[in-house]
Amino acid sequence: MKKAAFSLLLALVSAAPAAAAPAEAAPAPAAPTEPIYGVWMRGGHQQKLEFFDCDGKLCARGVFPPPPPGQQPMLILRHAARIEANRWKGDLFNPENGKIYIGIITLDSPTQLTLTGCLIAFLCQSESWNKMPGEPTPSQKTPTPRRRN
Repeated sequence: MKKAAFSLLLALVSAAPAAAAPAEAAPAPAAPTEPIYGVWMRGGHQQKLEFFDCDGKLCARGVFPPPPPGQQPMLILRHAARIEANRWKGDLFNPENGKIYIGIITLDSPTQLTLTGCLIAFLCQSESWNKMPGEPTPSQKTPTPRRRN
């Protein structure tokens, strides 16, 4: 099962954008006010996630590798609620299998966060992510339209 948890986290950020769920929330157009907002890179890898406000909650979408032309970025973290200072809990979408898992995001410092994905409460895997300095967030360039139901 530990191998499955590790595989889940790898799949969250490296799956093909074609298998992604469409982004559901538009990012806040203003400059980030929370230190967690912005673009983060997974330690030792090229994958990048943009963390942004979505209706007062925390969301994240894959921004590198970029999606194919005409497709929206993958929404990986969905509507995470703050559970304590510098810590959020929400749904992590796995684009490889279309399943949703428990996600906990901890802002360790202004430049480092830990993303933890859990299959079940005690079977979890964590990864470190580093904030990209000086890189404008994609939401400041081109907003992702809100999907209408």
